[in-house]
Order: sequence, then structure tokens, then C-alpha cells
Amino acid sequence: MILYTALPLELVLEGMDRKYEFKEIEIDNVKLLVEPLDVDKGRIISIFSTDPLVYLNPKLYPGNIIKFVPR
Repeated sequence: MILYTALPLELVLEGMDRKYEFKEIEIDNVKLLVEPLDVDKGRIISIFSTDPLVYLNPKLYPGNIIKFVPR
């Protein structure tokens, strides 16, 4: 694969070696993929739902930081 970019290679590959640890949690009967930030806080990465109204909930936008009860 060839990557054509005007950016320096170090900038393009920055963070590639970082290991991400995600957890699946359930809030209000909605499954979420969350990146833990603290014991009871996390950043929403993805939403797993077939209900279109769930995606309109401003509390559940990807990137939002939420509080949850760890299991």
C-alpha cells in the first residue's frame, strides 16, 4: 500500500503503537463501546443500536464523556 501525503511520516504514524482498551457497557438499555478514562468515567466511541432515536440522544454522542458504574 502506498500512502501519498504532504505530512511528515512521524505525524501520520503518531499513535499507531498505542494500545486502546475499550469496554462494552449498557446505559438506558443501549449498548455502548467506551474508552475508560477513569474508574467511573469513559469516552463514548461507538453506539450499538438499531433504534434511530438513540442516535439523536445528545447524551450518547460519540466523543462525549459519561459516568458509569464499573462492573
